[in-house]
Amino acid sequence: MSVFYRKYQNKNQYSVSYGKWFARAVTIGKTVTVDDLAKHMSEHNTPYSKGAIKGVLTDMIDCIRELMLEGKAVKLDGLAIFSAGIKTKKKGALTSEDFSTTKHIDSVYMRARATGEFTRAELTKAGNVTELPKNYTDYHEDDDEPQNPSGGSGSQNSGSSNSGNSGSQAETVAAPTISGETPFDNTTQVTLSGPDGAEIRYTVDGSAPTAESSLYSEALTLTDTVIVKAIAIKNGVSSEVASKTFTKNGSGDNGGGFDTGS
Repeated sequence: MSVFYRKYQNKNQYSVSYGKWFARAVTIGKTVTVDDLAKHMSEHNTPYSKGAIKGVLTDMIDCIRELMLEGKAVKLDGLAIFSAGIKTKKKGALTSEDFSTTKHIDSVYMRARATGEFTRAELTKAGNVTELPKNYTDYHEDDDEPQNPSGGSGSQNSGSSNSGNSGSQAETVAAPTISGETPFDNTTQVTLSGPDGAEIRYTVDGSAPTAESSLYSEALTLTDTVIVKAIAIKNGVSSEVASKTFTKNGSGDNGGGFDTGS
């Protein structure tokens, strides 16, 4: 058993890690479906048929979803604990009164926390990490489709972020641009821009943005000294963090001035 990776070089000249090399995990072949999993399990010296196993798996998926939406956590021993998470619309400083309604709730999503033999430490210990052979083309990163599902040479999926050619590099995403006047007197408007097709996530509290941070949709109005940080995300690939400090004249460097306009 092996966990495969490809090495790639950051070619974004505006990135602080420009020119550096990284390893990125890849999966090989097509994604295993419930049908595939049922067939795999039926071949493991069991008296149960593929159809019976698939029925149990399908019911299990439906029940986990149902229990999660009832506010329960479901633990599959040795694998993960599944539960529902909530993402808040992080625009400005919110108070407890703001949550008397759900208008500041952005979305509900599924969380999976590793447990038992699937903790990071256990996986690291058990995983046989191996570089993907350069002539292997039937692989994919994140949730992209395989580069060459048919197994032929040189075939490419249009729009894929990966390349099946030997020696090529994985896609990198350019960091967003943060624009706005600084220093400023009363307020300043900040705009964020990034590569075509990418979404921009940002923070105004000094923390590093992630895929769960606020989604940029319109200009930000700052009323005090603030550090704006942002990333661009495209096809599941995140850029380096862009950061810019906006200083209000006479305010010092305390930060925290952000006006949602509401």
